[in-house]
Amino acid sequence: MLSNLPKWAIAGLAFPLIVLNGWLLYRLGSLLQPVPSIIATASLIAFLLDYPIALLQRRGLSRALATAAVLLIALAAAIVLVIFLGPLVWQQLNDFAESLPRLIELGKNQLLLLNEQPFLQNLPLDLEEITIQAANRLSSALQSATSQVISVTLSTINSTLNLLITLVLSLLLVLNGERLWNGLLSWLPPNLQQETRDSLQPSFQGYFSGQATLALILATAESIAFVLLDVPYGLLFGIVIGFTSLIPFGGTVAVLGISVLLSFQSITLGLEVLVVAAILGQINDNVIAPKLIGGVTGLNPAVVVVVLLVGAKFAGFLGLLLAVPTSSFIKKVVDALRSPTAMSEAS
Repeated sequence: MLSNLPKWAIAGLAFPLIVLNGWLLYRLGSLLQPVPSIIATASLIAFLLDYPIALLQRRGLSRALATAAVLLIALAAAIVLVIFLGPLVWQQLNDFAESLPRLIELGKNQLLLLNEQPFLQNLPLDLEEITIQAANRLSSALQSATSQVISVTLSTINSTLNLLITLVLSLLLVLNGERLWNGLLSWLPPNLQQETRDSLQPSFQGYFSGQATLALILATAESIAFVLLDVPYGLLFGIVIGFTSLIPFGGTVAVLGISVLLSFQSITLGLEVLVVAAILGQINDNVIAPKLIGGVTGLNPAVVVVVLLVGAKFAGFLGLLLAVPTSSFIKKVVDALRSPTAMSEAS
């Protein structure tokens, strides 16, 4: 009977049900926290680990040997990073938090000096008042963000139990994820099972593996370049740019923000950082990225911005990470189901 209704009527009937189910899932997830966050984080780690495991399998290694090799390499890399790189980044983060008020004050003074220039005196705006208010708001926002990063890092380190559960769950998903996934797919209609399977890997595994590789390359290149240029907190800034590049447009925002902050200390230094970061970012985006992820998402840039805002609203930073691949996955499944072949099979 529903098949006789026009498409707009079917969409109108389905929309409130989808919204209601989504709201109920969101409320349930909020009540069960931190379990959903642990599951999502463990799934992301499993996706990332499965990529090199699959590469080793294609080279002739068994699944067990490939998994053992990747886990050992990942463990060794994590230990090296925590022991050698972690203390340096942590020290720079604390030093940066302490120097923020001085940087903001320098920037405010430079803007006030600019306001005294003759060509700005005739403007119908009180630039001095605007500058002071903007500097105060920027200072409070940056100090709040930095303190939140430090507190979140400390809470993450202190939440040993959650960390251990996440790591154990990640290992279980790597070892038994295929059987679990097949069991979940068996609940779907036959015409949805294959479409879901074909859409999931490029949307999630391909996206996260590619983005993580690009972020690692960018963080390494930016950190080395900043250290060679003797940029203050160069290691911290390079890692921040690489880490934020996991989110679409995040790396660009980080580069602009860091360049502006360093411009408060020295305009030349800010411009150098902006130019170097932009060049390395363009190489990463236009030379390396197409070979790794290509057009994995298939989403319009305007849609990407909207889903990022929605993801941040509902799940914070984790929502920012999951918004794009989730939307891409839904789009691929819907497009496949709307294709003439799928419709003819359904009828």
